[in-house]
This record gives sequence, structure tokens and C-alpha cells, in this order.
Amino acid sequence: MFSVAVFKRGVKIIVILFFILVLLLVVFYFWAGSSTLPEEKLAEIIVFSDKTAISPVKQEVFTVMSYNIGYLSGMTNNLPMKPGKPLFEKNMETFLQLVKEVQPDFIGFQEIDFHSRRSHYINQLRTIAEKSDYTCAAKAINWDKRYVPFPYWPPSIHFGRMLSGQAVLSRRPILSAKRIVLQKPKNQPFYYNTFYLDRLVQVVTVKIDSKDLIILNVHLEAFEQETRETQAKRVLNIYRSLKDDYPVLLMGDFNCVPPDAARKKNFLDEPGTDFSNDKTIEVFFKEKSLSRASPAFTYPADKPNRKLDYIFYNHDKIKLIHAFVPKINSSDHLPVVMQFALMSH
Repeated sequence: MFSVAVFKRGVKIIVILFFILVLLLVVFYFWAGSSTLPEEKLAEIIVFSDKTAISPVKQEVFTVMSYNIGYLSGMTNNLPMKPGKPLFEKNMETFLQLVKEVQPDFIGFQEIDFHSRRSHYINQLRTIAEKSDYTCAAKAINWDKRYVPFPYWPPSIHFGRMLSGQAVLSRRPILSAKRIVLQKPKNQPFYYNTFYLDRLVQVVTVKIDSKDLIILNVHLEAFEQETRETQAKRVLNIYRSLKDDYPVLLMGDFNCVPPDAARKKNFLDEPGTDFSNDKTIEVFFKEKSLSRASPAFTYPADKPNRKLDYIFYNHDKIKLIHAFVPKINSSDHLPVVMQFALMSH
């Protein structure tokens, strides 16, 4: 028979173990959710080569690409699996071939990794820049966590160490770059937002001969409509503060279909997604100074059925020459490419 003393000792041990477990979870929460970089390292201009600055090449038509590169995970993006390194190497080579063919002067990336476990710690921005002869880049960190416990199960496929974000790669000099953090999801618990990425606007100024061009590179909220609509209004205000003085390219992954989309719900790949009452893109469509280059569906990359990625521009300062969506399987998104000229007046 158990004595009272043995029973009490057992209860005491269980209570102590419970509190140790709770303490470990608390320590893990604060450690895993903490960042590793100081504030001044969250937005940087990186110079790979100064040859363009020394001898600029004059040209009339420029090419820009906007691409949610999905950290080069192809259609495995956010699925509960851990792709091997060969998949990332293959997708990198596929994308580098596209860059060689299209020859963009500027590329705006979303979901590009700089030093993340999920993409085998490859600095994707530097690799692309050095293998494609780009001279500089503006980098903006939006996900700096020591450990991201997603996908949730099993733990062996957790993202782990995360250093990811957005970037503008350029063959022209970058004069300035600013990182603006947008509102976090309003209806999520605190621990969700602790591990969640920041949604950003990159404000990047590049030099084209004697003119300055502003590139606004955005990645809006994917899952919560109210937050996404609020973010869109903030982005529009940023654009409005610049449009009268500069040619502006507003581009990125807006995570919403246009108001005139034929289908807004019942997607085969995401049956629960519903854009029926979403006003995100409508705020940009209503802006009279903005035109858009969104020629085809961009998501999902294997069987595209909707537009989530756009390039907008102020049409009084930028002239659209051509726009297209290349077919490529390096991400779950397709890129948008726009050829343009700057107005002379």
C-alpha cells in the first residue's frame, strides 16, 4: 500500500516537473521568437560591383520583374514537408536561366531567404546577384527568428532558424532604401504574431541617368482580409506622397484578386479562400494616377487561376511598353515582367 508520504512525494515531483516544463516552454518562446539582428541591419544597401556607377549604359527601355520567389521551394511552399537541397539548386538554376533570357534591369523579390534553415542556409539574393551580373541590391528583413515552429507537425519539418524578407536587385545605382512595417494581423493571438513575419513596403530609389525612379516593393497580408485592406490603404498613401515628384513602380505580392476577377472563390487549390468582398486591389484601381501591368494569372504556378501579383505605375511619368507573365516552376507564384520607358517631361 502507498503511504500518505509516498503519495505526497509523488504529487510534489509531478508539480515540480510541470513547473520545469512550463519554465522551459517560456524560455523557448522568448528565445525562439527573438531576433538576431540589430535595427540598423534590417534594411541595407548592398553593393556587389561599382561598374555601372562608373560607366552607366544609356538606354530607352527598361525591364522590371516582380517575383514572390517562395524561397525557391517550388510548389512545396508552406506544405508539411522538408525539401532536400537538390530541389533548391534545381529551382535556382531554372530562375537564373529566366533572368538570362529576360535580362531585367530591376527585380523586386518577396519571400527571398538570406540565411534560413528551410532553404539550407543559402543566401539566395547574393547567389542570384553574383551569377546574373547585378551590381547592387536593397535588402529588407521581414522574418528574423531564432526558431519558427512551422509547419506545426512533425517538429522535424519546422522551419527553424529564419532570416528572410524582400529585396530589390538592380543594375543601376541605388540611392536610398527604406523599410516600412505594415500592420500585423488584428485578430490573431499574441503568440501567433510573435513568430509571424512582418509585412513590408520597401521604398527604393534608383538612379536612371539623370532621373530618380522609386520602386515600392510590397508583400501584403495573406490570410486576414481586414488587415490586408488596411495595409493596402497605407501603401496607397505612401504612393500618393511620391507620385507627383517621381516615376513610381508599385509592385509585389498583394495576395488578392482584382475587383473584376471572374472567379473570387471556390478555387480548386484553396476551396476555403474567398475574395468576394475584398477591397484590397480596388483601392489601387480607383487611384486615377495609377495604371497596371497584370497581364495573366500568377497563382498557383503549376495551374494558375488568379492574379495575386501586380505591377502598378503612375502613367503620367511611366510609359508601358509590354508586360507578360513567364512560365516557371521555381516558386508557387509566377513572376510579372514589365518593359517601360520614362516620360521625357
